[in-house]
Amino acid sequence: MKDTYTFARRLAVAGLILLLFASLFYLLLHHAYFFLLVMAGILAAVMFSGMADWLAAKAKLRRWLALLLSVVFFFGTLAGAFWLVAPTVGEQVQELRETIPASLSQVQEWLKGRSWGERLVDQLPQDMEKALPEQEKLVTGLTGAFSSTLGFLADLLIVVITSLFLASSPTLYTQGLVRLFPVRKRQRLLEVLAKCYSTLRKWLVGMFLSMAIIGVSSAIGYSLIGLPMAFALALIAFLFAFVPNIGPWVAGVPAVLIGLTAGGQMALYVLLIYGGIQMIESYLITPIIFKRTVDLPPALLLFFQVLLGILQGGLGLLLAAPILAVAMVLVQELYVKDVLEEAPGEV
Repeated sequence: MKDTYTFARRLAVAGLILLLFASLFYLLLHHAYFFLLVMAGILAAVMFSGMADWLAAKAKLRRWLALLLSVVFFFGTLAGAFWLVAPTVGEQVQELRETIPASLSQVQEWLKGRSWGERLVDQLPQDMEKALPEQEKLVTGLTGAFSSTLGFLADLLIVVITSLFLASSPTLYTQGLVRLFPVRKRQRLLEVLAKCYSTLRKWLVGMFLSMAIIGVSSAIGYSLIGLPMAFALALIAFLFAFVPNIGPWVAGVPAVLIGLTAGGQMALYVLLIYGGIQMIESYLITPIIFKRTVDLPPALLLFFQVLLGILQGGLGLLLAAPILAVAMVLVQELYVKDVLEEAPGEV
């Protein structure tokens, strides 16, 4: 009778676990965007907590005050950068609308002199002014962009509020999570969570260092060759560098296009400068930085970025690297060490 009861109990527990995993898989499959927002909030909380812990240790401040100063510094820096760049961007957008048709006409004339370019010229509109969007279409596009922007701002607000709650009382949430597991496993789970936090913090430090190097180098290089919107384009390069492998090269596209408005020679200079920065950063600076922080396998990271990019678009691509970093920690600690490398007789 006792054996029957024990078997039924184990069967019920196994069925419950299977149901929980099936429910989790369903939520991940159909509502992955929600989990990505949660991950974004956790990542921001790690950033704020890391800044607050460092400031509290260096300046001997209470943690709540250090956290407040960290949040004010971060958002103050963002607001200051936007205030400096926005007027320049507004002026240059109008200038680009006036100069792009003339530049494209020059490209057409250059292509006509090449046999391989004649077919391409036939596919281009003869009047380059018509290639630009009409006012009605532009207004419609701006309306759609405005709606998308409102949704983005709402998601961003959720992420910021979530991160502030998590960063203000991290122990409350970690202790609450581990209480869902057996007592004998709780200390080990706390160790793994601490390892995940340390990994994300090191990854963020490495990424910000790499982003700063790319942004500053781009600003200096663009300014030296006299490229319009040098600081705005450097800011774009800085922001896109947050997405490893793919982002830095995508950020080079607007720089080359703006270089074309100033002539083919300027575009070539832009291509050489930005390509040189990326080569030095990718093969020299980044390996040195991430050797001391978090080193993700490049091929695995690229495949994971493509996968999340296909499944969840831009947000998945943006968060692919930190998610992979956490996944590698969980696999290494909970599966490799605790299962595969478990000594005989250990529980």
